[in-house]
Amino acid sequence: MTKFYKNTAAKPAPCTTSNKTALGALLFLIFLSACSTAPYTPEPMNVESLRQRAEIQIFEPLTVKAAVPGEEESASLFGVPLYANGIQPVWLEISNQGDQNVRFALSSVDSNYFSPLEVSYKLRGGFSEAARHSMDKRFYKSGISRFVAPGETISGFVFTHLSPGTKSFSVDLFGMTETQDFAFFINVPGFVPDHANINFDQLYADSTVRDLSADELRDAIDGFPVNTTDEKGEAKGLPVNAIIVGDGIDVLRALLRAGWYESLANSDEDLDTNSSIYHLYGRQPDAIFRIQRENRIDRNEMRLWLAPILVDGEEVWLAQVTNFVGQRRYQDLRFSGAHLDPDVDDARSFMMQNIWYKQGMKAFAWSDSGNKVPFDKPLMDFDGSPYFTDGKRIVAWVSGTPYSVLDTILLDWDKGRNQ
Repeated sequence: MTKFYKNTAAKPAPCTTSNKTALGALLFLIFLSACSTAPYTPEPMNVESLRQRAEIQIFEPLTVKAAVPGEEESASLFGVPLYANGIQPVWLEISNQGDQNVRFALSSVDSNYFSPLEVSYKLRGGFSEAARHSMDKRFYKSGISRFVAPGETISGFVFTHLSPGTKSFSVDLFGMTETQDFAFFINVPGFVPDHANINFDQLYADSTVRDLSADELRDAIDGFPVNTTDEKGEAKGLPVNAIIVGDGIDVLRALLRAGWYESLANSDEDLDTNSSIYHLYGRQPDAIFRIQRENRIDRNEMRLWLAPILVDGEEVWLAQVTNFVGQRRYQDLRFSGAHLDPDVDDARSFMMQNIWYKQGMKAFAWSDSGNKVPFDKPLMDFDGSPYFTDGKRIVAWVSGTPYSVLDTILLDWDKGRNQ
């Protein structure tokens, strides 16, 4: 057995229970002293840059301005790292030029928003007592009121949960006799989505783009790719199980409202899940959207490619929708990839119902143009992921503005899939 003390040296006195307690208390006091003395000295609050770039919406007599500071900007405004703690401030200015009081529902921006003092409490660790008081005061004064009197203009922050990419939220204002909903989609400084690097106008020559009617689309889908491929275009990938009709901005807004988030350009996240290995029309996905589950691996995922097709003048996107349900092997995720849920039909149907329920779908139909793969005889894609499918593909016309679920039309194309 190894000896920690030589026989010639004096051994330390045994540590009794009372000595241990005293020592623990002393160390705790030293820890508190060392960790609770930091000053709180943020820069003077200046929101002029937010006001200058704010998006403005007017529904007389109400005007709403909105902006979202990026990560570094938020840290400068509040003197603490909000983004690193999952908090994203949204700046608003609301003007009421009417003759009645208006109530602002903060929960319309984020149903689980943080109160100003909740944020300061979360971030107060390591600061002195005086600094904590200053922090509480700064956050409290930066919050926004819930009421706007006639002729009044209010401004301040709503502290929301951090969401990657374009910030999508509503501002709901309630008067005595009328309610007004303002829908915002705000670009956040410092975030560049993957689709921002693609010049969609130059993907196809005008002479190669067909403009079809909805009826013509039904037959044309039989000629659409059924599966993605590997980079060389030789080996089969996963099924292309959805066709989305809508111009790019409308597709983006429908997905953001439904809770899908954009992928960061040149992100390692796509390497981790092997998302970019699937090709269509000879290229990687034009855009990847996700709905995050409890951890970084589990997620719903949608990979989109712009097709050389228009339907009544609107763009057409081919989509591969899948669920990832864990790590495929015990090795590092970057080399092993994420484990695919082999039931790709469930992912497809989830996407359809998700967008419809979030008021983003004008019409949809089911197409029998895919290939059936039985549950008992699954196929393996080129990356080694097994899958099965009924061969049905969802065709969805999406809306960039809220569209009532009661007004969504089911087109009677291929029967038996009215779900």
